[in-house]
Amino acid sequence: MPRQFGWRGDRLAFSTGILALSGLAIVLLIAFQASVSALIPLYTLGVFVAFTLSQSGMVRRWWHRREPGWRRGLLINGLGAVTTAVIVLIVASSKFFQGAWLVMIMVPFLVGLMLAIRRHYQVMARAITGPGPLLSRIPSKPIVVVPVARLDNPALEALGFARSISNEALAVHVAHDPETSRELSERWAEVGGGTELIIVESPYRAMMGPFLRYLDALQQQDPDRRILVVLNEVVPRHWWDNLLHNQTALRLKLRLFFRRNTIVADVPYHIPDAR
Repeated sequence: MPRQFGWRGDRLAFSTGILALSGLAIVLLIAFQASVSALIPLYTLGVFVAFTLSQSGMVRRWWHRREPGWRRGLLINGLGAVTTAVIVLIVASSKFFQGAWLVMIMVPFLVGLMLAIRRHYQVMARAITGPGPLLSRIPSKPIVVVPVARLDNPALEALGFARSISNEALAVHVAHDPETSRELSERWAEVGGGTELIIVESPYRAMMGPFLRYLDALQQQDPDRRILVVLNEVVPRHWWDNLLHNQTALRLKLRLFFRRNTIVADVPYHIPDAR
């Protein structure tokens, strides 16, 4: 099952599973209008299917292990498996249109889903634990890129962090307003600190596409070298103010997350308290 369901909360309970079962119970109560007679077939099928599987598992255990008294245990558990399986068939056939169909569809679906999740975890485990880069081999320094929309304190903070990593950091400004670009270029000699400023033209006032295309062109020059994108984000005084800030940075992080050989670094700028 998904690993989130194996997480224990502060009270050592499986919190995610409890919430999921609570939500499913609410959906069933609403769908069946809280009718006990309509919900009973679901409960009966669920319980007796579990009984059938557990008894069948014991039959398999007795048959393969042949422990002392296995014939007696095989007979008892076999009889239990057959009895509960007959009850499942009777309830499923007689109450099929009264809600039993839901269990008959959902149980195979959930079993298949869990098997698919298990296979996924196995594939991922082999992928992330297989042969990888050796720690003794030092990778080349990344290309540090800082997107700059305007020259303000958060942007300068991100530029300072980028220059602390690499002396060859690049500042990239996507120009969709000629006046803003001209003012930025004029001030850059004073505040840029020697960092190279790249102006990327965007005639359609788009930021994401031109910036990603520039990263693609930069990557083509050295495909094996990683690109480190340094983003500045404002940390407002109140949590609800985040709805009004950092939306462009959030969209850019989501796009860069799926891009190969790309690392994203956040540089938070905390708004100083007013005195």
